Amino acid sequence: MADLKAQFMRTPWAKPQVTSQPAGNTTLVNLPTFYAVNWAAKGFEPGEVDRSVLRGITVQIRPKLIGFTYVFGDGSTLGPTSSRGGVYPDGDVTHVYRTPGARPVRVDTTFGADFSLDGRRWDEIPSTVTVPGPTTTVTVREARSVLVNH
Repeated sequence: MADLKAQFMRTPWAKPQVTSQPAGNTTLVNLPTFYAVNWAAKGFEPGEVDRSVLRGITVQIRPKLIGFTYVFGDGSTLGPTSSRGGVYPDGDVTHVYRTPGARPVRVDTTFGADFSLDGRRWDEIPSTVTVPGPTTTVTVREARSVLVNH
């Protein structure tokens, strides 16, 4: 099992990128900002199978999602959750910023996995790994209204 856990830790994980709406990674103070996760093309995401040979035995490792933790860059987080978020109006991962500024936003993904030896039955690896996603800078601006006399 120790060798399987070590192989599990070496799995090249897919790193999900967080996107935001309003588009352009810019939002306003006190406006709900919607977040969504998109998987990178590289690496293994939940359900895909990584195949390798360990001590002469074919090993298959199938990642599974344990949860996402959204890190909003202002000290707030959401999760762990299984939600990939979404866009307005149905997205269920939102955050409201209270002050302007540049915010380093990311989503950390906790993976578990099942394994199969020589194509036999699947069993659970009793371990998890948390992979931090790449950071996206979201700019929070403050809108001010101005009355104009025509």
